[in-house]
Formats: sequence, structure tokens, C-alpha cells
Amino acid sequence: MTDLADATRHSLCQRIHRFVLVLERFRRNPNRREAYHILSALELLREGRYDAGIEAVRAAEHVAPIPDGLALLPGLHDDMTAAELRQALRAVVRPANGGVPDGPTAEAGK
Repeated sequence: MTDLADATRHSLCQRIHRFVLVLERFRRNPNRREAYHILSALELLREGRYDAGIEAVRAAEHVAPIPDGLALLPGLHDDMTAAELRQALRAVVRPANGGVPDGPTAEAGK
């Protein structure tokens, strides 16, 4: 991986981590739209499509609508909790570097 790809991957991990941290701080679970976009970002992270993943996080931050073809379909995003999102992020990040994104807030979540 190039340094740019590493930096973009790290940035995506941090954005997802911060999003989940805010949910936890306000003691609320993501709504259906937020969960859909964060789960999409996690899948894009897993696939190595980091720029698209950052766009998915941005969509979650702006509570963008779920794409038309998927809006009426039930899915994992319907009943997702903040803890489940954190666990999903750890599952994606852990195989690559053995832990959650770097930083003091990452240590507090353990």
C-alpha cells in the first residue's frame, strides 16, 4: 500500500470511530439512515475503497437518504446499535493492525 492509501485508510477509520464516539457520547443509537451509511463505509473500508468510504461517512453525518432501490428493504441497518457499529469497526481494523484507530479516545473505548 502507498503512503497516500495508508493515510486515507487511517482517515476513514478515524471518521468512523469519531462518528460512533459521538453516538456513544449522546447515548443514542444510529437512526436507520446513519446506520446504513456507516455500514456501507465499513464495507468500503474492508474492500479498500477508502475515498468512497469517506463519502459514505459524510452521507451518515448529513443523514442522507438511503438509495431509492434499498429504502424499503429491511436490513442490518434497521436495528443497529452504536456498540454493534464499534464492534464492526474493530472487526475490520483489527486484522490489519491489531487494534482500533490510534488516539487517546480509542484507548478509552476498550
